[in-house]
Amino acid sequence: MKKVLSIVLTALVAMSLFAGGSQESASSDSGVIEITIPSYKTGENVGAVFFEPQVERFNAEYEGVYKINLEAVPQANFNDRIKQLAQQGQLPVLVQGGDLDWFANVAIPNGMAWDMSEWINSTPAVKDMMLADALEFCTTDDGAIYSFPLATIRPIGFFYNTALYNPSEDISKMPMDDWIASIGDQKIAFSTAENGWVAALFLTALIADEEGGDEWLQSGVDVKITDFNNGIMINAVSRLQDLLQNNASANSIGATYADAANAFMSMQASMISNGSWMSTDFEETNAANWSNGFDGADVRASLFPGNVGVANAATYGEWWISADASEDEIELAKAFLEFIYTPEELEGFLLAEGGSAPNLTYSESFLEAQGEVQVLADLAADTDSESRFVPCILDVIPQSVANVEFGKLLPSLADGSYSAEEFCNWMTEKALEATM
Repeated sequence: MKKVLSIVLTALVAMSLFAGGSQESASSDSGVIEITIPSYKTGENVGAVFFEPQVERFNAEYEGVYKINLEAVPQANFNDRIKQLAQQGQLPVLVQGGDLDWFANVAIPNGMAWDMSEWINSTPAVKDMMLADALEFCTTDDGAIYSFPLATIRPIGFFYNTALYNPSEDISKMPMDDWIASIGDQKIAFSTAENGWVAALFLTALIADEEGGDEWLQSGVDVKITDFNNGIMINAVSRLQDLLQNNASANSIGATYADAANAFMSMQASMISNGSWMSTDFEETNAANWSNGFDGADVRASLFPGNVGVANAATYGEWWISADASEDEIELAKAFLEFIYTPEELEGFLLAEGGSAPNLTYSESFLEAQGEVQVLADLAADTDSESRFVPCILDVIPQSVANVEFGKLLPSLADGSYSAEEFCNWMTEKALEATM
């Protein structure tokens, strides 16, 4: 009897873990449809500044009908958390991104994502906001749409502190070699731990500066790049190595993004590359994070030399919906996605994190407010018909290489233990291993 009871209990536990359905989703006694979703845009994460209040606004808008709760998950663990929930049959109703390779190669083929094409095509208020390249990328050959296409694009350049470095020329219009020569021994805040985010952005701009670099990066949008043993990549890595050895701030080796940001906001570096969402860090309300005389009012922004912005519209959007969600839960998910693409929310997002929404007619109040944020105005002024947009190197290589391996070997470039050729060969080996 004990053996039989043990088998029954084991079966019941397994059923509870792997039964279909969404994570912690429920209709409360009051009739409110309530769900919980994991998110890394919580707490101290820079994305929380806009996202947490946005969820609160949605809950207030639909009080008594829908409610979204957030489960805080560290960004470094987020992709694994989503995969774990998928294995348990407990995907949240709304899924905030995740590993894009896994989404394309596992989630979609295994029927985990809900096809939102019928809803999108019948909802002009949503569809009309979407970028054409994003909608095309997210639409399968048979017309299905499993990922919510982007409505905004945020070209990434870099920020510089005019108290330390105040160029007389428009940086974005300078040739890359001229700009590198002009900075002398100015220090750049790099991150080389985690996925080496800041270093990866500079590397992307250096790749784009090579002949054929734009096209090479774009080739990885549809099919991930696995061979880095070519002149474009080797030359760009060699130039990055020079910057790491001669211009990196003192704490760059082994630095996380937070370490790099701290170096910039404590006068240890003249510049840092990051997205426009960092603009909030330079507001007076965040002065507690400044030190050594740093003043956010001194910060300006620019696209990279050669008029290059790191951005890619031909990619999956931030959100998808679990195919296991109930009809009521899907209605909640649709309401939230429609809410975040309203003009007011899109304008609020752009003011908080920068970028543009090409299909949105901006209000006068938005245009005035945008002009009051210097770094956002800088990036808007730099972005013109001649600007070149390229996907980040991290987005066009296998995810395991981007998230782990790339940052792991960056210190070897800085200390000279690896040459550019050896670095590129090592990345090729890791990329091929990831695709086997």
